Amino acid sequence: MSEDAATESGRRRPSRDERAINSKVLTWGVILVIVTGLVSWFGFAAAYGVGVGNPPSSSSSSSGNTNSGGGGPDYVYLAVNANPDRNQSTDQFTPGNFTVPAHTLLVFTITNYDNGQNVVPAQETKVNGTVHNLIYVNGSTTGISSVTTPIAHTFTILTTGFNVPLPSAGPVSPSVVTFEAYFNDTGTYTWQCMAQCDPWSMGQAGYMTGTLTVA
Repeated sequence: MSEDAATESGRRRPSRDERAINSKVLTWGVILVIVTGLVSWFGFAAAYGVGVGNPPSSSSSSSGNTNSGGGGPDYVYLAVNANPDRNQSTDQFTPGNFTVPAHTLLVFTITNYDNGQNVVPAQETKVNGTVHNLIYVNGSTTGISSVTTPIAHTFTILTTGFNVPLPSAGPVSPSVVTFEAYFNDTGTYTWQCMAQCDPWSMGQAGYMTGTLTVA
């Protein structure tokens, strides 16, 4: 075969060694892109809590105690009352519908004034979705992962598995539950109490069920 026949339009066909080198360069290029993507993802996750050490959760900023300056947590306050409404005592979370920021450390305080003791499914006695799956009761610095004392209510989002059981209040003092949480997926979620409390309130929006919007 002549030299002219071995070329096409003046271009030389790459040798076997050159093709092997090109293949290695392409392989290492793909690996570099994958590694760079993983590093970027974990960097983003560490900064914003996308499922890396920061479990998704929920909370409220309706109290007005939000951190608009950045760099710190948002503080969240909810209350559970037995309100003298409808000519009888009705159980109610306040506020019932609220909005929270995504990718933000949220510090909850839920003050429960109801000393009722209600039936709760076994799985709803366990804490899930908070940071480290722990809550702190009445100022204790020791977190607990489940409530073994009588429970008045729960704050539960069934679609995400988030659950916080609320111990019953004492005869003259409320029970105060605090915890930290992140909620990283934007959208509107329905929360509800899973304890068998006031039947009317359990089906009434803004009482024992409501919405949490993550923006």
